[in-house]
Amino acid sequence: MAELLRKKIDNHSLYAIWQITETAEELRSAITLSPGEESLYRSFVAESRKKQWLAYRLLIRGMLSPAEFPVEYDEAGKPYLAGSNYHISVTHTEDLAAVIISHYDRVGIDMERIKPRVAKVREKFLSPVELASIPGDRELEQLTLGWCAKEALYKLYGKRDLDFRDHILLELPDQAGMTFKASVRYQGKASEYLLFSEKIRDFILVYLLEPHG
Repeated sequence: MAELLRKKIDNHSLYAIWQITETAEELRSAITLSPGEESLYRSFVAESRKKQWLAYRLLIRGMLSPAEFPVEYDEAGKPYLAGSNYHISVTHTEDLAAVIISHYDRVGIDMERIKPRVAKVREKFLSPVELASIPGDRELEQLTLGWCAKEALYKLYGKRDLDFRDHILLELPDQAGMTFKASVRYQGKASEYLLFSEKIRDFILVYLLEPHG
């Protein structure tokens, strides 16, 4: 019952990962929820959903302690900390939950386990140019890296109509654990991003901060 990893990105930003070993009841007993949060929590049916939801809230409160702000969601479903200037992004998969927080920059984060099923949908989220750049001997890792990168960018933008294949183009690195570039063409505007990646166990993690200038 603890953080698996915490990393300072710069003087204003950090991310952390929680490994979920607790039951939902154990996690629930460790946190105070607002009436609205309690109502939402009780609406979840799956035990795994309850645990992931509670874990990333505990992670946020631990990262900001002693400050505390409620997690709310905008019209696109993007989480934010009400009453604060912080920007957050969250991700959870299986027994891991992760949060990135920045005091000044919009952020995005995603994490997924490397699994064969990503190969079945690769044409839906990667362009022919991106697919052609992926070596056959590391296909699953590279496909997972590509998915996490586009999901992290999608979370930073917080726009439901941002299309993974048509609006986001990646320059995938040789392997996870490296920085790499991406460009987004959206609503007539072109933006460039630098993304960071990690391989943790058999999971891929990708995160980014909004660039300045």
